[in-house]
Amino acid sequence: MPYQILALIIWSSSFIAAKYAYEMLPPALLVQGRLLIAALLVLPAARRYLGKIPRGKWKPLLWVTFWNYVAVLMLQFVGLNHTSAASAVTIIGLEPLIMVFVGHFFFGDRAAWYHWLCGAAAFVGVGLLISGGAEAGGEVGLWGCFLVFLAGVAFCGAMRPTQRLIADIGAAAYTSVSLVLAAVLCLPFSLLLADSYAIHWIWQGGAAMLYLGAGCSWFAYWLWNRGMGSVPANLSGLLISLEPVFGVLLAVLVLGEHISALSGVGILTVIAATFTAGVLPKWLKNNKQAV
Repeated sequence: MPYQILALIIWSSSFIAAKYAYEMLPPALLVQGRLLIAALLVLPAARRYLGKIPRGKWKPLLWVTFWNYVAVLMLQFVGLNHTSAASAVTIIGLEPLIMVFVGHFFFGDRAAWYHWLCGAAAFVGVGLLISGGAEAGGEVGLWGCFLVFLAGVAFCGAMRPTQRLIADIGAAAYTSVSLVLAAVLCLPFSLLLADSYAIHWIWQGGAAMLYLGAGCSWFAYWLWNRGMGSVPANLSGLLISLEPVFGVLLAVLVLGEHISALSGVGILTVIAATFTAGVLPKWLKNNKQAV
C-alpha cells in the first residue's frame, strides 16, 4: 500500500508542477517535453520490444497511444491553463464514475442505481465548485474544467482497448513502446497548439519538467505496478479516489490557491460521491451474503 499511496501523491502533484512549468513554456510544449523525457528514459527497453510486437498490433497500438497520451495530456494541460489546479484535480476525481458511464453507453455494461445517484451528486458538486470559483475571483474556469473532463472521457474510453492490447503484447512492451510513440505522435499537435515557441528558461520550470517526465510519467507507474502485487484490486480501486484529496491539499499548501466555502462543498461532494460509488457495491454484496 505505501507504494501505491506514494504513486497517487506524485500523480496528484502533476498539476502543481505544471503551474510552475507554465512560467517557462506554454502547455502544448510542456506536454511534448514531458513525453520526450519519459521516452528517453524507456528507450532502451523499447528497443528490445520493437521487433517482438506482431504486425497486426501496430495499428491499435498507435490508436491507444494517441488517445491515452496525446489526447488526454493535451486536454488536461491546456485545460489546466484555464483553471485552478484544485479544480482540475477534482475533475480528474470523476474518472471512476466516468468509467462506469462510458461502459454503460458504449460497451453494454449496465450502470447500477447507485452509480446514477452518485453520478448526479458528483456533477452537482462540480457545479458548486465552478460557482464557488466564480465568486472567489474566477480562479476556477468553466472552459478549463470542461477540457479536463473531456480528457477523462478520452482516458476512460480508451481503457478497454488498452487492456486488450496489453493482454496481447504484455505490459512491459506496451509501456515502453507507447511512451516512445507518444513523443513522436505528439509533435505535430504540440507545434499546432502552442501559443508560442518561446521558452524562458528558469530553474523552477526546468525542475517541474523533469518531475513531470521522470516522476509522473515513469516513476509513479513503477511504484503503482510494484504495489499491485501486494494490494488487492478492490483496495487499489478505492485508493484512486484519494487522488483529488492529495491534489487539493497540495494546491492549497504549495500554490496557495484559495478555495471558497462553496467550492469546498463542491469538492467534498465530488470526492464523497466517487468514494461511495466504490464502496457501496462491496457493502451491498457483503450485506446480501450476511442475510
